[in-house]
Amino acid sequence: MDLEIAKYIVNYYHKFFNEKENIASRHLNSLFKLNGESQSSPRYKIYKRKGWITTDKEALELLKNGETEFLLNTAQRIVKEHKDEIFLNYCPNCQKLARTPKAKQCRHCQHKWFD
Repeated sequence: MDLEIAKYIVNYYHKFFNEKENIASRHLNSLFKLNGESQSSPRYKIYKRKGWITTDKEALELLKNGETEFLLNTAQRIVKEHKDEIFLNYCPNCQKLARTPKAKQCRHCQHKWFD
């Protein structure tokens, strides 16, 4: 599975995350928003207090090899367990992945397939 498909699945089918993947994803998003702020910053402390930054060892274990590996592993698990519920929306003209599962216009070739 390539990274584009993994990101698509993680973005649009996050309802299939298990508890630890959800914690790990929230942790990643929070670190991104903190943009390298120190652990002593007030904002970092708020994120930690609210549980957006985690100390959960299992969740952090999912992130040990980086964001890309986490995305690929999570997407592969979701596809394996929910194959019939995942819709990869490919453009009928150029066969590239559309931006969203409900998109009706290709971002690559601008082809439209409205009803």
